[in-house]
Amino acid sequence: MATPQWRALVDHVQGVREGVYETNAPGTGYDNRTQFGRQFGEGGEPWCVMFDWDMYPDVGLEHLVPKVNNVSVFTDWARTRGQWSGYRSVGAWTNLSRGGHTELVVGFDDTHVYTKGGNTVPEDATDAGQGYGVYSHRIKRRSSKVAGYFAPAFEDGCPPTAGPDDHRGGTPVGSWRWPGPVLPSGDVTVTVTATDVVFGARNTSVRIVQAALAAEVGLDYASAPSTFGPRTKAAVAAFQRKLGLTDGDADGAFGRFSLTELGRRRGFTVVGLNSFDAPAPEAAEAEAEATGRTAIPASSVTFGFVVDGSTTAAAKEACRIIGVPTTRWVPGILVAAKRESSYRFNAVNSWDSNATGPKQSDGHPRNCSRGVMQVIPTTFAAYHQPGTSKAIYDGVANICAAMHYVMARYGVYRDGSNLAGRVQQFDPNRRPAGY
Repeated sequence: MATPQWRALVDHVQGVREGVYETNAPGTGYDNRTQFGRQFGEGGEPWCVMFDWDMYPDVGLEHLVPKVNNVSVFTDWARTRGQWSGYRSVGAWTNLSRGGHTELVVGFDDTHVYTKGGNTVPEDATDAGQGYGVYSHRIKRRSSKVAGYFAPAFEDGCPPTAGPDDHRGGTPVGSWRWPGPVLPSGDVTVTVTATDVVFGARNTSVRIVQAALAAEVGLDYASAPSTFGPRTKAAVAAFQRKLGLTDGDADGAFGRFSLTELGRRRGFTVVGLNSFDAPAPEAAEAEAEATGRTAIPASSVTFGFVVDGSTTAAAKEACRIIGVPTTRWVPGILVAAKRESSYRFNAVNSWDSNATGPKQSDGHPRNCSRGVMQVIPTTFAAYHQPGTSKAIYDGVANICAAMHYVMARYGVYRDGSNLAGRVQQFDPNRRPAGY
């Protein structure tokens, strides 16, 4: 059975952590600038009504409520449409202190109305737009502070209501309290989940990213808040270009660098970054099919040292064998090779966590990273290019395996146009980071 619209709304509202959301500007104090104002499309203005409105588009219900930023305006809007009530109901917008403030109703009983709102303070709900955070409150239902309620017309039925003649046809109840846990209060860490911000997604992470993109590149997302559609994709691409990325690196799909940099600039933390590390199995299979590479048994890898050679020449030969253009691959390979091995074909790392296993013919533990691109033996075997040497120190074979690996693991395009953006170690404009 589908979750009722009103229940999806109140679950979302109650899922917003309580705490301070405004910026505390030195010398001026809290400044009304929040992620809720950015989502609404404004900043620096009282945001209690903006918070009410934001909660609805977050769950796909923006078409039920007016996009206004004034308590008296939404009150008049509701009155003219028969959606005004003197009775409390879940999801309703309160008119508090004759238009001084508003919060959303999240529950009620015979004595109190339970609300949650923005631009408020922990102690009281009647702050007239001078609060600094999101907090829950309890107000006596007969208090003179309560001027009435805007009761939106949910499409799939009436929410819990105390109204004997509710315009939505519901049967009045004496009380309804949200059954979920109360989130702790305190300063808020705003987080974005990496796997949530992809084309076609609709969720709160997208809304946070949209607000950040509005500030960075002027994204107008009022028509589709919380939805990662064509406008948001174009804005991501514009932000990537702003970071200096080009071609396939500015494709409108977040990579680790562009998403974390947006968060650094706009005050959110990205979680789930490991999603950028592990390829989908089908991506690895497609890369193998496209390039013709096949795995070899790890036991067939050999460890004899080779005559050192030109990394540039080896990189060009690897591109020729795999059948990809050299334009971006060779420069990227040279950046990574310098960082990994100082261009030395016989380089071996015998001190990091990979340096385990029995010693091989080169005198080093089996699992050490080796060669010009510092590939471990199991990776070399799994991404081996047919027709190249099985010697891990061979420059061409080592580079081919590394190329296949980054295409499969990081989604690097065959033309290498997004190599620098997807794999930091190959990007000359960012610090070394391994790969």
